[in-house]
Amino acid sequence: MAGALTEPLSAVHAQLAVAGSAAERLWLLGGVVLALTGAGVVALAAVRGRRD
Repeated sequence: MAGALTEPLSAVHAQLAVAGSAAERLWLLGGVVLALTGAGVVALAAVRGRRD
């Protein structure tokens, strides 16, 4: 009977682990996008500075 009670909990934990992994990947992807956007803004500013 104890196994029947813990089995659904382990399934819930597995689902939370997958959801946590997906959320972590989204945060990392957002960080990469933010870093690339910042680098692009700096590059554009540098190009504009050289034209003047």
